[in-house]
Amino acid sequence: MPNILLCNILMMRQNVYLKNSFVERGSDKMPKVPQVTVIGHIIIETIIFPNGNVVTPVLGSPAAYSSVALAKLGTQVGLCTKVGKDMPQELLKPFIDTSVNIDGLIVEGDHSTTNKLIYQHLESKRVEYIHKAPDITVKDIPEHFREAQLFYICPMDFEVPSEVIEELAKTGKPVFVDLGGYGGATSSQHQLGDEVLLEQLKPILRSATLVKASLEDSQLILGSSNTKNSMFLDEAIFAKKFLDMGAEKVIITLGSRGVLYSDSYNNKYYPSFPCNAFDTTGAGDTFCAGTIHEYLKTQNLEKAILFGEAVACLVIRKTGGVKAERMPTEAEVRKFLQVITQNT
Repeated sequence: MPNILLCNILMMRQNVYLKNSFVERGSDKMPKVPQVTVIGHIIIETIIFPNGNVVTPVLGSPAAYSSVALAKLGTQVGLCTKVGKDMPQELLKPFIDTSVNIDGLIVEGDHSTTNKLIYQHLESKRVEYIHKAPDITVKDIPEHFREAQLFYICPMDFEVPSEVIEELAKTGKPVFVDLGGYGGATSSQHQLGDEVLLEQLKPILRSATLVKASLEDSQLILGSSNTKNSMFLDEAIFAKKFLDMGAEKVIITLGSRGVLYSDSYNNKYYPSFPCNAFDTTGAGDTFCAGTIHEYLKTQNLEKAILFGEAVACLVIRKTGGVKAERMPTEAEVRKFLQVITQNT
């Protein structure tokens, strides 16, 4: 008996192709190369909020949020992921609604990655895994996805091996990596400063053009700082540690306090915009989407970070998980930034 989900995914791909997934190359129609290839599991998620409210099932994960947000902004996105036969077809609708290229969506095994996302408060969460889909390897990445202008690696729980990042780095294209799934808040295991475990992280840091971690991710990976002189010292120490381990550029997101950018030359803080947050789920992921979108346009990280903060701010004013209507367009983000600039 054929896999019904796989058949439906093939039909969904055909619908996307009819819109924009092929391009004329000479006399042939070839798959269109995405601007950004996003790699990581998409998941079936149950969200438990601090007030006890439960929302399930919802589409989740950094790969889901970032790919849909990028596509809504107007970036051409290719998603490389793995799901099981249990993935509800309706959860894939946001990818179709925003024309995310799902050539890299592979159905393998019975179970998709499935978890509970439990919020202690809006800036602190823990993840409990129920099932996990198979890892994503280099051979799982479609050939035309490897021609993208930028690669964004954003696993949930170590499902993208370091070899994938090292291989993509050889292309000479920018490789951005979210460390949340390499020992951070979405991971089932954390290094907590253990030098042996941190040694395994170094190939990722050395291969990436830029790594992003939340403050919570940094604490879980590197261990809590002993410095107590200022609440602002912890993230600077964490950023320096990542740099010392081989990272070229580091972004640490600080929730309502904004963002720290660090490289070998300087540290710079970017305060957050006034947001009136309603649901912070996906804030970091959509920040990354906005940052990548603007970086592709300008090659200017400062402008990209500010744009990313604006995207996240608009997203967290709404709720509903990964949905096209929750994500802002580029025009909406630029209007928001214009108003903010006029009022400061």
